[in-house]
Amino acid sequence: MNTHTKSTSVMIDHLRTVTRPAHDALEGTLGLLDGNLSIATYKHILGRFYGFWSGWQPQVSALFGDEQFLGPRRRLHLLAADLAALGVSTPTLKALPICPLVPLGDDVEALGSLYVMEGSTLGGRIIRRNVEHCLGNEGRASCSYFNGYGSETGAMWLSFLARLGERPACDAERAGRGAIAMFERLGWWLRLPTQPGC
Repeated sequence: MNTHTKSTSVMIDHLRTVTRPAHDALEGTLGLLDGNLSIATYKHILGRFYGFWSGWQPQVSALFGDEQFLGPRRRLHLLAADLAALGVSTPTLKALPICPLVPLGDDVEALGSLYVMEGSTLGGRIIRRNVEHCLGNEGRASCSYFNGYGSETGAMWLSFLARLGERPACDAERAGRGAIAMFERLGWWLRLPTQPGC
């Protein structure tokens, strides 16, 4: 095993281990895989994700400072398009509350937070199938966010893992702190009561 591969393995193993409880807790409470998912619930969750990305996307960009890497990973516009497809107007979208920033201290913690969102693209396709099954045409028209990177999802994940492998194994703990902070803030935000309009 070369140094690059070993570093990636240490990072991934640590991130998976420290985030597993938070991941399971969040996955089990959103209801996106429920067989009776409603439009109202789905619109609410998309609106909360939009408010989260509105704060986190510029935050992680400022901390990470690599637009070539982050640019293709921006997904706020997908949420905007999905909400528009569900009838949310531009003024309503702009009036949605924005989540307070995740407590991230540096680029390594930002990378840990990005691990959470990049990993979510892998499971998003399962969510997309349930949304389309439960909501029919409305679901199909409003599922670009959960479609991740489409046919490029696997390749994008591998390129993210390669980026993790560029960090020394000693950064794993800091990256883990960022990932945990991300899950905690995201979980809190998504569980807040419904806001007017979404």
